[in-house]
Amino acid sequence: MTRVIIFGDLHANWEALLALQQAERRPDAVLCLGDIVGYGPDPKRCLDAVRASVTHLIGGVHDRAMGKDSLTTDATKDFSRDEDLLEASWTHTRSMLSAEERTYLASLPTQLTVEVAGTRFHLTRLMPDDLESESRVLVTMPQAQLRERFGDVEADIILLGGTHVPALRQVGDRLIVCPGSLGLPRYGVPDPTFAAWQDGRVQVHHLHYHPQHTIRKLSLLPLPPEYVLRLQSILQTGGLE
Repeated sequence: MTRVIIFGDLHANWEALLALQQAERRPDAVLCLGDIVGYGPDPKRCLDAVRASVTHLIGGVHDRAMGKDSLTTDATKDFSRDEDLLEASWTHTRSMLSAEERTYLASLPTQLTVEVAGTRFHLTRLMPDDLESESRVLVTMPQAQLRERFGDVEADIILLGGTHVPALRQVGDRLIVCPGSLGLPRYGVPDPTFAAWQDGRVQVHHLHYHPQHTIRKLSLLPLPPEYVLRLQSILQTGGLE
């Protein structure tokens, strides 16, 4: 039996990653869909663990931002409501990482196709990256629109990060798998989610962990109190701010 673990949108949440590692101790491969850092309190610890254990990975907008000195129009055009929070979060995250680590994150590919156990997996992210309204629409997106977006992808399974909302959708003979967010869930429940592929079958799994540890760490970050409270609220409610 071959078992592949798929997760994304970790957002520097070490406790969530540790819970996954404890639940899935011996996978044959691990695929990561980006946004390893950003928002959370443990970017270096999470990055070290990801580099040591993940088989294939792509980067998200938070990862790419580590290669910049400051926010740019392109980086924030889909985050206008959160621009100040992003500026503060990314500045702090950069300060915790070495130049080599920042370059590594910024150079991660935006998409990747790999083969595991005879199955072709296409790792990508919903574009525009992390746009919340699109993330929720994907769950109920009409088949015609799904075919328009993903019908030309040459893979058996399309792995989609950036949604923060778990979902499985079929497009012809292709399966779209959204594992949700491991570190910052936004589907109305605070439990992290990930997906597992085993011998042709895919399931989305929910992890039960204690976000209070991460919530306490957030209170120690050098961020304005209103941003800390917002991030803590997302962790407590699963995105129902």
